[in-house]
Parts: sequence; structure tokens; C-alpha cells
Amino acid sequence: MTKARAAKAEATGESVPVEYDGAVYTVPTPMDWPLDVLDLLEVNKIIGALKLVMGADQYEEFRTSKPRTLSDATKLWESVAAASGFGNAGN
Repeated sequence: MTKARAAKAEATGESVPVEYDGAVYTVPTPMDWPLDVLDLLEVNKIIGALKLVMGADQYEEFRTSKPRTLSDATKLWESVAAASGFGNAGN
């Protein structure tokens, strides 16, 4: 997603699509993320942040795709961050 498209989604309150490993998830823009997401990211708890941003159903869908490593979750987080205009995962 381009920065302009992410900005438009944020302005209109739209969710943004996140493509990862052949699946498409939908997440809110960062301005609509619970503050707990930032607290989790501050202590590098990527899994908890993913659960909050994606919601339980989509996170479970990700888990059923059999991710094997923390690297898989980190790559998904980086996709979420990029698609939503959040930037990088801090790594």
C-alpha cells in the first residue's frame, strides 16, 4: 500500500488490506489500534501486537497456515506495518 493510500484509509477510517504468504488480512490503520499495541511493541512482543491488531479470528487464520518461526510472525508484522503506513517493526 502506498503512503497516500494509507493516509486516505486513516482519514476515512477504512481498514487496510495486508497481503502475506498468499493470504489477505484486513487491519485498522494505526490511529485506530488500541494503545496496548504500542505497549507490546515497546517490549518487542510481536505476537501480542499481532493478536490485537488482526483480531482473534484473523490471527487464528494465520496460525492455521502453520507459521514455523518467530521470523514468520515478524515478517507478518512488517507487512501489517508497511500496509498500514506505520513504518518498520523497529528492528
